[in-house]
Amino acid sequence: MQERKAGDDDRIQAPGAGFATLIAALPVIVYVLDSSGTFIFLNDAIREIGYEPSDLLGQHFTQLIHEDDRSAVSRDAVLAKIRQAETPPVVAPKLFDERRSGGRMTRELKLRLIHGKTKQSIYASVNAYGEPVDDPAFKAMFKSFGPVTMGVIHDTTAAMLYQKSLEENLAVKELLLKEAHQRVRDNLQIVASLAHLGEMEGSPGDPPSNLGALISQIKSIALVHEVLYETESGDGVSSKEYFKRFSSLIAESYACLGYSLPIEIDIQDRILGAERISYLGIVASQWISELYRRAGSGEGQARIRLSYRFSDIAEELVVCGGSALTDPELRVARSLGMEIAQALALRLGGTVRPTEGPGFCLCLRLPLDSQLR
Repeated sequence: MQERKAGDDDRIQAPGAGFATLIAALPVIVYVLDSSGTFIFLNDAIREIGYEPSDLLGQHFTQLIHEDDRSAVSRDAVLAKIRQAETPPVVAPKLFDERRSGGRMTRELKLRLIHGKTKQSIYASVNAYGEPVDDPAFKAMFKSFGPVTMGVIHDTTAAMLYQKSLEENLAVKELLLKEAHQRVRDNLQIVASLAHLGEMEGSPGDPPSNLGALISQIKSIALVHEVLYETESGDGVSSKEYFKRFSSLIAESYACLGYSLPIEIDIQDRILGAERISYLGIVASQWISELYRRAGSGEGQARIRLSYRFSDIAEELVVCGGSALTDPELRVARSLGMEIAQALALRLGGTVRPTEGPGFCLCLRLPLDSQLR
């Protein structure tokens, strides 16, 4: 057998000096508390937050913690609250002076510390656990003969301030985006009002002209920005909310011109992007305008039905009306509304086709979530 050299047993049995050297070099703060919560060890990293180890040794740990956080992380204060409560906490508390170990130890305790020189708040994350001190060298090092708390403090101030900066910048950008939506909406409303004034100059009894269709298209786009401005998330627009307000807006626009057709809606709700729903609104307004023009020219009474449905692979926009036309597909094929729908379907890989229903009844079918090419 290999013989041990003189002094080997001493090095194996006296790890305290090596341990102290190791943790003194760590870039994170390492602390040890005795059973009363008093600091009995701190490594040199404590200087990074304005303290010398000697400033805190022999002091209670609460001297380091922001006064508003002390009662939430102190073992005595937390246990007192638990005893007074009628039911135990669902989640185990996280403690700076932790006595538990293993899977029950405290991990990622978020709290604020006080800088030793500036007295400003420092954001920190703490891992801590309880440890019995059995080794004589550790007893001599910590000058403690009972169980201790060993913990590591990570200064997270830079990360926290960066996160707050990102949140503030995001809030500013969201505000600017809302203002942009409001300005676009207001400008489109002005253009629609000017077009409406031009429409009103026509002779009484004249059928709605293409200017009336233009008004409805502008308002349908303005409505997208209005709904986006009102929503909290900005992720998109509810199809049900949009088309509900869209149908009322279109009916009101033509009612001002003396034409009234009831619009029924059947909308399956889904969040749609602003660009997507703008195109759907343009197509719907063009097709509905076609029905108003026919009703105004005496080609038959129409009851408009607007529906939007989707499946796992596709979405469909359907507009139906009860006009008694002998060849509705041919008439619609020459309309601007059909040209717009066909161009949109081509760019998105979809189709436009007549569908079952009385008279004027068309369906725009698009692949779900396809993007413009």
